[in-house]
Parts: sequence; structure tokens; C-alpha cells
Amino acid sequence: MRLALALLLVLTACSAEPADPAALFDTWKQAMQRQASVRFDVKMDVEGRFPRKEAYAGVLHSSWMGGTTQQDVTAHAESRYGTTDYRWVSVKEDGFLQHSDLTLPPGKEFSSMGLNDALWVGTLSVELSLAEQRYRPSGVFTGIDRGTVRLTEHDGDRYVFAAGGVPHSGGYTNGDVRLVVEVDDQDRVVRAERSTPTVDGQKENFTAVYSQWGTAPDVLRPPQETVAKPKEVVAQRR
Repeated sequence: MRLALALLLVLTACSAEPADPAALFDTWKQAMQRQASVRFDVKMDVEGRFPRKEAYAGVLHSSWMGGTTQQDVTAHAESRYGTTDYRWVSVKEDGFLQHSDLTLPPGKEFSSMGLNDALWVGTLSVELSLAEQRYRPSGVFTGIDRGTVRLTEHDGDRYVFAAGGVPHSGGYTNGDVRLVVEVDDQDRVVRAERSTPTVDGQKENFTAVYSQWGTAPDVLRPPQETVAKPKEVVAQRR
């Protein structure tokens, strides 16, 4: 009788639903951080008075410390201010950019990105850095109030969470947050869907697909003859 009860307790414990969403997030983030590379396809769609869309696709390589060592990303963004397209290639300390705001000399496909070489480089470098936060895998868990997040559904490797707001300027923006996460057998996120309220009273829908964890191809530098110097580039006034 005691043996049967002990077995029942063990089976019950093994089949229990995970109860701590924050612990799950940390487990998944650590599993992803252990990987050297990933392929990503990220889309963001904001609904409301001032709708906008953003899409990012490409390959990202990171060091174990979390810093980016290589990336090749193609981006498209639409908003009330217009449309922006770019391709950003970086290998270690060197960056190469195609951008709809840049006019390159004939025969050139990219501009190099020396910060002291032209005034426009600094402005676009900041925008590229901010955009990277949207497609990095760790960004899946940003904007979630860990104080109110709870697990509402769990089926195999698919988890559904709900929360009561998103962090903003030391407080929170109220509204319903829904996050759906699918992981592989090594606890790496392969798909995520998130809907959150925005500070300006709109709704943001975010979808990310991640693949080729640890096996994504290396990023190649553009041929030197296709790269212009920043001073040779005409930048649209921003």
C-alpha cells in the first residue's frame, strides 16, 4: 500500500503543470543563450490610430556573453512616416549597410559604417541597434509584467501565458497581454506569438519563428569592391 502511494505521488509530481512562468522564461532564455547562432523571421503589426508594420529576417550569431558577433538581417518597416527597407550585415566590428535612405555610387551595393566618417552614420547606427532588440530571441520575453504573468494553458511543448500589463517608464501600461510560446526538446523557442497594449493606446501583435539553433550559416562580408565609403554616400535628410 505504501509503495503504491509513493508511486502515485511521484507520477503526480511528474505530470504537474509548471507553476512559475518566470522560471520557465529564465530556463528558455538560458537554453537559447547557450547557442551560437539562429535563423529568425520576426513580424510586428501595430493596430490602432497610427498603425505600423515591421518585419525582420536573417541570421544572428552571438558570443556566450550575449554580444552580437555576426548578423545578416533584411528589414522592412511601414508607418505614417513612410516606408523603410534595409539590409544590415555585420561581422565582428565591421558593418555594411544597404538602406532606402542612402544613395550609393554606381557599382556599389553597401556602405561601410565608420562612426567618424559621416554624420548620417551615427543616426542610422542608433536605429539599427534599437531594431536589433526586436528580433533578438531574448526580446520574446520583454514587455511582460512578471508580477502578474500566469500560465493559462499547457499542451506538450506549447505554453500560453496571460499578464496584466507591460513595463513602461518605471510603471506599467495596463491591458491584456497574451504570449504563446512553442519550444523544442532542448528548451529553445521555435515560435512565439505575443499581443500587448502600447503606451499610446494601440495593440501590438508580435510573431517570431526561430530555427537552425546552433547551425545557422556564417555571415560573409560583401566583396570589398562593392562597398562604398560613407563620405561617398548621399543620405536623405532625416
